[in-house]
Amino acid sequence: MSEAIQRLLLIDTCGETAGVALCLGYDVLAAEDLMAGHASAQIIAVVRRLLQQLGWNLTELDAVGVVGGPGSFTGVRTGLAAAKGLCEAASLRLAVVSRLAVLADAAALTHSLTALDAGRSELYVRDEDSGREWLCAVDELPIAASGGIVVAEPHIAERLTVREPVLRLLHVGDALPVVLRCLAAGGSDVSLAEANYVRGEQNIYAKTSAISAQRKTS
Repeated sequence: MSEAIQRLLLIDTCGETAGVALCLGYDVLAAEDLMAGHASAQIIAVVRRLLQQLGWNLTELDAVGVVGGPGSFTGVRTGLAAAKGLCEAASLRLAVVSRLAVLADAAALTHSLTALDAGRSELYVRDEDSGREWLCAVDELPIAASGGIVVAEPHIAERLTVREPVLRLLHVGDALPVVLRCLAAGGSDVSLAEANYVRGEQNIYAKTSAISAQRKTS
């Protein structure tokens, strides 16, 4: 970690749980959860409250780290928009990281697959050996390497019981090590940073195909 990177704001609004945290180096000093479905209305007020709690000013931060997806379409956009806006307003560095990479890091497993609920009986999947992320049907999840399969949602763990997945619930603070590595590698361009939908944005609202519909009812 660069010596210049000390005070960080973390934002994660992608999943079933959402939150904001303030960190000093590798330590999370203050954090607050956001109500599911209401992150966009709460996030700025929560950031302001946490800054006041620690006696910090926005301009005193060194960087903002945000989990940029995959996950809830609205949640991904909310977190990324807030992070970019704060960075532009206070001239801060930005680090946008993958929620799948955060999950793998939090579980401390290598050579594994990480999987997150993508809806429509599909999963967002990441291969830690290659870093490749893709979308697949639950019943088409490939056999994992020796590291196993890591998931973040209990209902996905239940569906994959025969694969013996590792369940690791996520919190905003789990993104900190991945964010710090991203910043050490140069960070993300504030003007060019994009959401990580994995599913193409043009397909997010697409109707489920006949095959997918049949899979759901079978």
